[in-house]
Amino acid sequence: MKRVCFIITLVCFSNSITSYAQPPASANIKSIALTYYANPQQHIYTAGQPSKEQFQQLAEQGIKYVINLRADGENNWDEQALVSNLGLQYFSLPISSRADINIENAKKLQQLLAQASESPTLLHCASGNRVGALIALYNATELNQPIEKAIETGKQWGLKGLEPVVRDAIATYKITLH
Repeated sequence: MKRVCFIITLVCFSNSITSYAQPPASANIKSIALTYYANPQQHIYTAGQPSKEQFQQLAEQGIKYVINLRADGENNWDEQALVSNLGLQYFSLPISSRADINIENAKKLQQLLAQASESPTLLHCASGNRVGALIALYNATELNQPIEKAIETGKQWGLKGLEPVVRDAIATYKITLH
C-alpha cells in the first residue's frame, strides 16, 4: 500500500512540475482578450494596454516578463507595482514620442527581449504600434532586412500608424552610414 501511495504521489508531483515548466499556450493567452493581441514569436505576446485583471490572468497563464513601452503618466495606476506583486519581472522602456522611435531604443528593446530569453513575455504599449515600430527599425538597420520585409515583420508585431516614422528613421540611418 505504501508503495502505491508513493508512486501516485510521485506521478502527481512530476505532472505538476511538467505543467509548471510548460510555456503558456497561445490559445490560453489569446482567451484573455487583450486588445491588439499578437503572438509574433514563440514565447512572445504583444498587445495594447492590459487591465489590472488581465495582468492577473496573464500571471496565472504563465507569463514571466512584462515589457512596457508606454511613457510615464500614460497610465493612472502603478503598473510596475502590480506586475511585481504578481511575481513577474517588469521592464519599462518609455517611448513617449516619435523621436523615441530610434536605433538606440530598438537595440534596448532587443536587449530586454534577450534578457527574457525563452521565458513567456508580454510586450505592450497602448496599441502595439510602438512595439512593431521598434521591431521593424531594428530588423532593417541591425539585421539588414530589406525595408519592405522589416515593415511586414513590424506589422506582425503591431506596427500601424507609425510606419512613416519607421521608414524615415530607416532612411536617415542609411544616409548616415554613407
